[in-house]
Amino acid sequence: MCSKKNSGKTPDPPIVPVVNSTVTIDRTQKYQTIDGFGFFGAKGVWWDKASSLYNDIWGTQVIQDLGVTIWRTELFPPSTTTVQQDADWDKEKSTVTGLSRIATAERVPLKFIFTVWSPPADFKCALDANDDPITGTPNPGGTKNGGTLDPSKYSDYGNWIADGIQLFKNSGIDIYAFSPQNEPLFKQPFNSCFYKPTGSYANMIKNVIPTVKTRFPNVKVFGPENMLEMEGGTDRQYFYNANLISDNTALQNIDILAVHGYSDGISPTGSSKLANLWSTTKTEHAIPSGKPYWMTETSGYSDNWLGTAAQKSGALNLAMDIHAALYHGNASAWIWWQGSQNDAIGEFNLMKGTEEKGKKYYVSKHFYRFIRPGARMVKVTYEEAAGIFVSAFENTIMNSFTVVLINNSDKQVKINFAGADIPDTFDYYLSTEAAGDNCSRQIPVAKDKVTLPPFSVTTLLNGSAYE
Repeated sequence: MCSKKNSGKTPDPPIVPVVNSTVTIDRTQKYQTIDGFGFFGAKGVWWDKASSLYNDIWGTQVIQDLGVTIWRTELFPPSTTTVQQDADWDKEKSTVTGLSRIATAERVPLKFIFTVWSPPADFKCALDANDDPITGTPNPGGTKNGGTLDPSKYSDYGNWIADGIQLFKNSGIDIYAFSPQNEPLFKQPFNSCFYKPTGSYANMIKNVIPTVKTRFPNVKVFGPENMLEMEGGTDRQYFYNANLISDNTALQNIDILAVHGYSDGISPTGSSKLANLWSTTKTEHAIPSGKPYWMTETSGYSDNWLGTAAQKSGALNLAMDIHAALYHGNASAWIWWQGSQNDAIGEFNLMKGTEEKGKKYYVSKHFYRFIRPGARMVKVTYEEAAGIFVSAFENTIMNSFTVVLINNSDKQVKINFAGADIPDTFDYYLSTEAAGDNCSRQIPVAKDKVTLPPFSVTTLLNGSAYE
């Protein structure tokens, strides 16, 4: 028997089919104005040693490369003899002032925001069996394990928040916005404070915020930071937003409605659960209230491109979830949970300090870096059957136009743009599962030559994305 010799020729790669899809852009119809994109925290977690929390290399990376325009932190209550806190202002200050200095030098309009996880322990009281406050009875867990704000301490709490804003002011930084309570439905073993959706949360807003605004009238207030799954769902006993909207005095003291975007990472087709959640919050809360809508915390994605065998959502899911918030919910801000850690990249963070940037980092960059504050989303329609998801933004301040395209199919998709005033050429940035495709700049492309690789995220930019 004769054997056939190997020619030594590398086999041709499999042919990936190409499908055509029309994307129609109508720049005459405009939606939300973008406030920004960002994350929570320092180079490391707040309980790390102070010397590992910040350096200018990291600050430059997140401002100049990733492109954050919102930075979130916690206003920590003071430690007590029995309960220690992860950080305080002295520990946070180097990160705050470092980011501010770099943002100013780069002419980036960085918004500093904070959330309170718990009022100081001596402002809190226990809850009775109906979850109503027992005024004058201290919460056994202090700042932790729930409890609630003692109604007799409304004024004290308002002044404590204002004192926190003043700490930033003393360092030359104006707090843009704050939330007076993180996830008010949950009693957690860490800093937490419970407020009923009906009554106590709205009462806190009505009685605390005027005290803060007396001292800082321009600061904005966001909340309630409840779960998207609940606010956009059907179990109305958990609807903080609906109860705020029904209480006009409370609503007047909230400037921005905010949810936490914890949901299953699913392809955001128009009929999907995720699209429905965002559409509901938009139509039932944002539009009737006339308030901007923010997503102020999410995490729980693996750094694998397409997720894991255990069905943990991956980096491509994160791109689709950001798209869902912007496209279906008209969200004007998207803020990740812990942006950076010093030990490793896991499901809660985007980067390992300055040592490693994960796929979630680069997916976020497609939005953070190229959709700048002041941009407005314009109307886009596309063919979901092709597996694509598209959003577009014009920024008249920067004279730029940005299109973000996600291909969640195993085919190449040739984009046929329709509509007026679409730029003829774009700078082209691409991320795929491949190690080298990390929001990487490609050869500029004509609008009639745009083809999306399978399972990819592409950002097209015409104009400047950075002052």
